Amino acid sequence: MGIGNRLIKNTGFVFISGIAGKLFSFIFIAYAARVLGPADFGLYAFIGTVALLFSAFGNFGIVPMAIREISRDKTKAGTLFSHILSLRVGIVLLLYPVLLVVIHILGYSSDVKYLVYIAGLSAVLSAFSGSFRILYVAFERFKTPSLIAILVSFFSTISHIIVLYSGYGLKGIIWVSFFGNLLAAVISGIWIRRKFLKYKFVFNLPVFKDLLLQSMPFAVLFFFQQVTNNINILLLSRLPGPFPGETAMGYYNPPASVCRNALMFPDSFRQAALPTVSSHAENPGIIKGIIANSTKSLLALVIFPLILATTFFPEEIINLIFGKEYLPSTLTLTILGWAYALQVFNSPVTVTLSASREIKKFIPWATIEFCINIALAVPLIMYYSFVGAAIAFLVAKVFETFLRNYLLQTIWGIKRLDTQGSLVKISLPMGAIFIVLSLARQSSLSNVGLFLLTLILYLIYILSFRGFRQQIVFFTHKLREKYWQEK
Repeated sequence: MGIGNRLIKNTGFVFISGIAGKLFSFIFIAYAARVLGPADFGLYAFIGTVALLFSAFGNFGIVPMAIREISRDKTKAGTLFSHILSLRVGIVLLLYPVLLVVIHILGYSSDVKYLVYIAGLSAVLSAFSGSFRILYVAFERFKTPSLIAILVSFFSTISHIIVLYSGYGLKGIIWVSFFGNLLAAVISGIWIRRKFLKYKFVFNLPVFKDLLLQSMPFAVLFFFQQVTNNINILLLSRLPGPFPGETAMGYYNPPASVCRNALMFPDSFRQAALPTVSSHAENPGIIKGIIANSTKSLLALVIFPLILATTFFPEEIINLIFGKEYLPSTLTLTILGWAYALQVFNSPVTVTLSASREIKKFIPWATIEFCINIALAVPLIMYYSFVGAAIAFLVAKVFETFLRNYLLQTIWGIKRLDTQGSLVKISLPMGAIFIVLSLARQSSLSNVGLFLLTLILYLIYILSFRGFRQQIVFFTHKLREKYWQEK
C-alpha cells in the first residue's frame, strides 16, 4: 500500500473513532450543561482542565517521541516500550503528590480539592492504559485502537448520563470516570501482554535519562500548547471579574466545547501522520506534499464551515445545544470560532514538527505565544470575563499563524509551499460567500432562510472542486460495483 493510501486509511480509522468520540462527548456535554447549570458546569470544566494539564505534565512529551523512535526501528519495540511504559507511569506517580500540594496552596474549596484528587488518580490510571496506544500507532495498526476508542466513548457517555439522571451530580461523574479508568487499565494491561508483546516494568536510570533528553523538546512544546489552549479556564477560576469564577467558566466552556469539535479531523490526521512522517523525515518532498494537501482539505472542509457557523449562527447554536441559560456566551462562540479556525489551519505544520529532530526550534515561539495569551488574558478577564479570555486566545492564534512560513523554512527547509496559488483559488470564493451572507443577514431574511442560503452556497462551493467531484463519482462507482456483485 502506498504512503498516500496508507495515510488516508489510517486517518479514516482515527477520524471515524474521533467522530464517534466527539459525538458521544457532545451529547453528554449538552445534557450535563442543562442538568448542572453554569456554576457546576464551570467546575466540571475546571476539574477536566486540571486533569488534562496534569496528564500533559505526566506525559512529558514521551508519547510522540516514543511513536517516532519505535516507527524508525520496530525491531527494538519490546525493550523500548517497556522502558517507556515504566518511565511514564513513574513520572505521573511522582507528580501526583505535587498536584495535591498545588491545589491545596491555591486555596480552592474542600469539595473542589476532593474532586481534583480523584480526577488526578484517574489520570494516573489513564497514563498506564493510554500508553499501549503507542504500540498500535507506531506499527500503524489503527483499526483496533479506533474500535476500542468508540466502545469506551459510548459506555463512558452512557454511564455519565445515567449518573446525572440519577441525581448524583458532579461527584458521581468523577467517581464513575475513576472506576472506568481502573477497569480500562486492568483490561488493556492483560490484553497487550497476551496479544501484542510481553512488556515488563524496568528501572534503568541511564536509559530513562536518554529518553527524557529525547522527549524534552516534545514535553516543553506540548506543555505550552496545552497550557495556551486551556489556561484561560484556570485564570477565570481565580481572577476577579464581572462574573463569579464558576459562572465565568460555565459560560466559557460551552463555546470552547463546540469549537474543539473542529479539531477532530486535524487530531485524526495528527495521529495517523506521525508514524508516516517520522519514517520519511529525511524526504522534504513527501513532507511538503503532506502539508500542502492537508492544508487545502482542511481549509475547505473544516475551517470555512466553522467560520460560517460561528459567525452567522452563534445564538442558534448555543440555544439549541445548551439552552437559553447560556446565551451570554454567544459572542464568545464567534470569537473562539475564528481562533480555532486558525488553529486548524496551522495544524498540518504543527503535526509535522513532532516528527522532526529539530522540534526544539519551535519552543521559543511556543513560549512567546503562551506569554501573549497570559499577558492579554489577565487584564481582559478582569474587565470582560469570559469574552476577554476568548479575545486573548484569538490573538495568540493570530501570532501562531504568522509563524507558519517561518517554521516551515527553519525546521524543514521548505521555503515555499506549492499551495499559494491554490489557497488563493480556494479563499476567493470563501470571501465572496462571506460577503453575500453578511449582506443577507442585514436584510429582512429570516434565520431559516439565511441557514438555507448558507447551506446552498457552501454545497455549490464544495462541488466546484474537481477533485471533490471525482471522489464522489469514485465512491458512487464503488458502491454500485459492490451492489451488482452482491446481486
